[in-house]
Amino acid sequence: MLGGLGEVAMHLKPHKTIGLLVVLFAVQFTLAVIRLVTMDHQMMPAIFGFIFFLACLVLFGLLVVLLIDLLTEARRTIRGRIVKKEGRIIHVLRDDGKLKPYKIIVPDVLEKLHADHRVEIVCTNLANIPSRITVVE
Repeated sequence: MLGGLGEVAMHLKPHKTIGLLVVLFAVQFTLAVIRLVTMDHQMMPAIFGFIFFLACLVLFGLLVVLLIDLLTEARRTIRGRIVKKEGRIIHVLRDDGKLKPYKIIVPDVLEKLHADHRVEIVCTNLANIPSRITVVE
């Protein structure tokens, strides 16, 4: 497998991903609020205002979830076995019997993962973004 190394922990740089998503959702939220405020309510039906209001709420909720994940160190550990690897996505059969896909964006880590490896994946608590993966022999 990995040359008898025992456990190999690989960090997946989640702060970069979460930070990028926070900026993206903050910009989208700001644009939605500006559009909601500047919308000509006499020319547009009320349903469009309601749709923009809902979009603002959803974007704000996603922004809060990502900020909580970024600022707290709450993590959860998933144990399982890699079933297959397709591009940047690994499919892990968890110990509870569920098959879940995880996107691995770090190429060096992705090269070291192969089918039938036993892994422990540490994910953020709310957004479920992988932050560390450990190959256990």
